[in-house]
Amino acid sequence: MTNRNVFIALIILSLAMLACGVVRKVAEPIDEAGCKIDCRRAGLEMSRYVYERHACWCMLPDGSEVLAYEFFEERR
Repeated sequence: MTNRNVFIALIILSLAMLACGVVRKVAEPIDEAGCKIDCRRAGLEMSRYVYERHACWCMLPDGSEVLAYEFFEERR
């Protein structure tokens, strides 16, 4: 592999990593807003949202949390 090919590969890899960050900056607020809407439809308030697991928790009237949904399960 020549130096030129390595340089081009590094540029492509850098752009791909940058694109992932841009996607997250756009998708995370949209997903969090969806979590708020889902909790509101259930008559609850949103407690928290975790983008990596696509998990949404709603707050019950007594102050405890309930998991509304989770797409990627947490591995232990």
